[in-house]
Amino acid sequence: MRARQRKSPGHPKKEAGARKGFRISIAAVAINTMNDDAQEATSLASLASDPHARVMVFIDGQNSYKSCQRLFGEPHVNPRLLALHLAGPRTVNRVACRFYTGRPNPNIPGEGTKAQRLDRRLEAIRKSGVTVVMRPLRYHWDWGHRESLPRPEAGAPSQTVTLSPWQRPQEKGIDVVMALDVIDFVLTGVCDVAIVCSLDRDLAEIPGALYKLARVVTRPFRLEAAVPVAGGEAIKTMRGFKYTHQITPEVFNLVRDATRYDVPEGDWVLPVLPTELPGPSS
Repeated sequence: MRARQRKSPGHPKKEAGARKGFRISIAAVAINTMNDDAQEATSLASLASDPHARVMVFIDGQNSYKSCQRLFGEPHVNPRLLALHLAGPRTVNRVACRFYTGRPNPNIPGEGTKAQRLDRRLEAIRKSGVTVVMRPLRYHWDWGHRESLPRPEAGAPSQTVTLSPWQRPQEKGIDVVMALDVIDFVLTGVCDVAIVCSLDRDLAEIPGALYKLARVVTRPFRLEAAVPVAGGEAIKTMRGFKYTHQITPEVFNLVRDATRYDVPEGDWVLPVLPTELPGPSS
């Protein structure tokens, strides 16, 4: 009698079916992942122009002051108008704006007038609906001179100056608190779009920090920058940001603050800064 063959315990048909089902499951997961990535990319791209995107603008006051004075001959921008300009069509929700600056110590000789002028300006800025974040300037003794010097460049002639000791002011901590605020408001869902206005290269660390934390953010977010540029100058970009707005002389004229904050005390009247951009016919 021929011995009956035992069936293989592997059940080839069932195993083949299982492998096929496993391959189908992997393919389905891959397709779903691709769809999710595509939807996220679409949502991220839409934040560039979505009217309902919640925009928050962060302005480095001292950096803006120096850059605008050097490039445009005037130092002051209206933070509210600049924020609206940078937001573009994304204004269904109120465009939030935060202004960061150091404050001179009025008890140090020569700093009282500077503190008074800044206080005047900050009061006007607050009245326009902008949040002001302020830190006291720090001072250290240094040697300085009162003579004006030409721009340092190849071929510039030698200069003779008289050095005197003075307390040099230094802004400390503004870039740190500004960076932490951007990260905080993005992670907690307060804004969809954060726009950083500064030429401070240290703030280029913000995108890297946020992208590393992206796995804890359950929705798309967009980081943009804004920098002052001279007329005809090549486009500037801030590393890591999705887009860099160019604050050209034309843009500066649109958002400039021409208020005289240096008038005598008896002539000072708190101005009402514009809170809406001028229309096309203005």
